[in-house]
Amino acid sequence: MSKKRSVPLPTPPAALARVIQIAGDKSRPLSDLGRVCSQDPGLTVELLRVANSARYGFVDPVRSVPEAVVKLGAHAVRAYAITYSMRAVASTQTSGGLDANLFWEDSLRRAATTHYLAELLGYEDPFEAFAVGLCQDLGSQLLAIRLPHLAMALQGLRDKPGKQRAEAERVLAGRSHAEEFAVSQIAALLPVDIAKAVELHHEPPAGKERLARLARLGHAADIIADVVQAQPKAYVIGEAEAVLEGLSIKEPLSQIIDEVAARMIELAGDMEMTIGEQPNLDQLLNQAQVAMLNLAEEQEMEATALTQALREKEESNRQLEESNRKLEQMASTDPLTNLDNRRVFNRALEAEVERGKYVAQPFSVLIMDIDFFKRVNDTYGHPAGDAALQAISGRFGVATRSIDRVARLGGEEFGILLPGTGRTGGRVAAERIRAAVEAAPIDARGTRINMTISIGGATFDAKDPVANGDELVAQADKALYEAKRTGRNRVCWHTTR
Repeated sequence: MSKKRSVPLPTPPAALARVIQIAGDKSRPLSDLGRVCSQDPGLTVELLRVANSARYGFVDPVRSVPEAVVKLGAHAVRAYAITYSMRAVASTQTSGGLDANLFWEDSLRRAATTHYLAELLGYEDPFEAFAVGLCQDLGSQLLAIRLPHLAMALQGLRDKPGKQRAEAERVLAGRSHAEEFAVSQIAALLPVDIAKAVELHHEPPAGKERLARLARLGHAADIIADVVQAQPKAYVIGEAEAVLEGLSIKEPLSQIIDEVAARMIELAGDMEMTIGEQPNLDQLLNQAQVAMLNLAEEQEMEATALTQALREKEESNRQLEESNRKLEQMASTDPLTNLDNRRVFNRALEAEVERGKYVAQPFSVLIMDIDFFKRVNDTYGHPAGDAALQAISGRFGVATRSIDRVARLGGEEFGILLPGTGRTGGRVAAERIRAAVEAAPIDARGTRINMTISIGGATFDAKDPVANGDELVAQADKALYEAKRTGRNRVCWHTTR
């Protein structure tokens, strides 16, 4: 990323700059925050208005900022103060037609989502998460201010999922919104962890460090917010459910979207922000379906008479449903064996690694290769080889538990994820799988062939965790190579000793 500074938002007034800094410093007492808030007339009015609103319903009127700070509490005051500060600074510049209301609605959605996820995961200071969510799209407005002739084009990227939007911004403007934020004066004013988490929220680092956990919260909130604003819906919903699974959050996506919407409405009312109606998950799916059907109908009506168009629409919808079913299956399933494919296996493995780091529970990975498989293809032909792959895949299913994830990684290579299974249990499972393949000849299109497999295994150790799933697979691959080297039809296990 270029280190050249962008044309930034103007430097905030001194009082607002101190508010931003003190709001992120939990070591400062509330009296310091109240004193600094009192130095900005606009923020004074804002806090007194919120404190005297119907939402809080205090019996006696709140007449001073220090009193408002005490009654509202640290988290509420910090959230209102930093939101007001960001909006006050950003409102001093025009952004070439960028819809400011829509921008702040999206920002509020991310702020509410990060805050809620932080509460669900027991993060030590949900306010930090709120600040990350609020600021993580601020770079979009900075780009529009620096390049006003591109503002409408940047606005048009709103319905792209986060990472795709970032890539499109780089092509269009030379930087993504996260990269633009990172070189702004606003980033320099924020606490380091918050600013860095905003910068890294599309590609959060692994690990248990505060910054890594905060960036992952921002990453998850961005993906969940995309369910409301991005297309295509099936893709963004799948990504959102996957990220919730990766964080081991049990609450369903529909509940999270409803809770975020409720929090947005409360916050928007407190801050006198205008936001649109917040849909639930069923409404979002219905909207997407209606839009798809309307488009199909318009196209068909242009091509033929009404009766013919209706018949074609019915057939088109049937084909579309079948295509979607096939696409979904192709995206997650190996077509020959009906096992998970490498993409699904890798995603499940990364989720298990992240879960293992939090719950300190071991699991094992097996990487398997069919011995001398090329001879089968060369001797009996590829159809017999395909039949052998299918038969061996069936034996994997018999020899594994329902919670195990079995995948074809490519060619004659397979992988199995064994949740909650340590090194000893993993070796037992691997031997059971190896024996199941060796037990009887494989029926390959009428030809009975004796076949064996070699297996390499590795175990995730919470006391010395790997950085990611790729590292664990590399360990299992190394053990597989040892099994091949020492005679095949055997199990070898990775060991650090």
